[in-house]
Amino acid sequence: LCLGGVQLARGYVGRPALTAERFVPDPYGPPGARLYRTGDVARWLPTGEVQYLGRTDFQVKIRGQRVELGEIEALLAADPAVRAAVVVLRGDRLVGYVVPEGDEPLDLAPALRRRLPEHMVPTAWVRLDALPVTANGKLDRAALPDPGESGRAPYLPPRDPFEARLATLWEETLGVDAIGVHDDFFALGGHSLLALRLTMRLRKELGREVPLSAVLTAPTVALLAAELRRPQDNDGAPRRIVPLRPTGGRDPVFLFHALGGQVFRYLPLTRHLGPDQPVYAVQAAGLAPGERPHATLAEMVDDYTAHLLEVRPHGPYVLGGYCIGGNIALETARRLRELGEEVPLVVLFYSDAGEPVLRASLEDDAVLLTHALAGGNVQVDLDDLHRMDPDERLLAVIDAASRAGTLQPDTADLRQARRFVEVFRANAHAVGHYRHAPYDGDVLLFSPAAEGVPPDDMGWRDVVTGRLRISPIHGERFTVMYEPRVALAAAELRSSIDNGLTPHD
Repeated sequence: LCLGGVQLARGYVGRPALTAERFVPDPYGPPGARLYRTGDVARWLPTGEVQYLGRTDFQVKIRGQRVELGEIEALLAADPAVRAAVVVLRGDRLVGYVVPEGDEPLDLAPALRRRLPEHMVPTAWVRLDALPVTANGKLDRAALPDPGESGRAPYLPPRDPFEARLATLWEETLGVDAIGVHDDFFALGGHSLLALRLTMRLRKELGREVPLSAVLTAPTVALLAAELRRPQDNDGAPRRIVPLRPTGGRDPVFLFHALGGQVFRYLPLTRHLGPDQPVYAVQAAGLAPGERPHATLAEMVDDYTAHLLEVRPHGPYVLGGYCIGGNIALETARRLRELGEEVPLVVLFYSDAGEPVLRASLEDDAVLLTHALAGGNVQVDLDDLHRMDPDERLLAVIDAASRAGTLQPDTADLRQARRFVEVFRANAHAVGHYRHAPYDGDVLLFSPAAEGVPPDDMGWRDVVTGRLRISPIHGERFTVMYEPRVALAAAELRSSIDNGLTPHD
């Protein structure tokens, strides 16, 4: 937020450096005019009002993502049950300190998740009678107490040596002390990269492969210990279907993987769909050691349909997916309908019907690496990468992604990284060389949109001959699967499952 006009001061007396930093040229005013940088953060609302979000000096980064602590504090303070609140970053997790209006227990996280991305929701909470202040009445952040076990399940220590080994690995991976056997990995700040880090530590500790999906389906020490104690399947067949929520009385939703093959991105959607909605995710072939990625979309559909029918032999089925997961879902729906099964709805989250995303760029091995390992969010010199041998190129991208905060430094396991890259490459080519035949079922498409611009049909009007509903989602492509937009998408998906689609858009 910058201020300008004839009333503006000339600067700070006797402090030329601070004056130069805060008093800057006004690009909108006459020659010589200046603006004052207040240090506040604000944004215009569609109503024309200015919303105050906080201070730039309380801006922090969590795993490479910028967080405005003032924005979180403003939402907490707006809750009628909260008298005062402050949020701080301790280590790699956010802690919310709250002074309540009454004595009733508070559960503030669910309301925040409806308004904020998951990484901006505190994972620990401390209830206070009053916020500590300095002698001049300002908030004393240094005096805020350590959160200790706040916001976690009642502590239950490991019950045997095996659980103790797992708890130690969790503590070292998450940077959290005294993890109990019922503490949830993701509630303590875990995410997909930390889950990868944990599985690599488990492989070294136990001498066996532990799939990433194991942390998804068994997110506590007690559950993971029980999962790892189960006898391994003798046939060596990988788990293709991951039960994100296997219980509930509604028809199940099956969500198919995107380019990277993993299914972590569907956790927020699963939560918002409600406890009565079963959700299964389908992860890619090739992630397990010695397993070959699928070469064609038809091969994927054959494999995934067989696994899906093992989980649920008969429909109805709701199928969906993000990115190429939508393409896979539609073709799997076609196969199931050919088998006489009912598929009332296919949902596409930013899926292109025609040219696949990044297809041309993925022909370049160096570009493919940056997208497979870091989502393209790294600054690297492609010419330098082209001059390297394959392993040097792989390590260079891992290093760049680590410095950018999009990848943990100790995930530089070349065998695992090679598998990720090959799965990414195979999936891109399998879907990129496929052309959809007409599909006469119901399709719900979540499409990127901008203010005043109609949402893009992403090529699906030429494919879907049944009912097609296009739901605009504002923001970057990937944000549809994250807070707060995923809550809106989940509500519309649930309504469409219950009530069907509106007529052809």
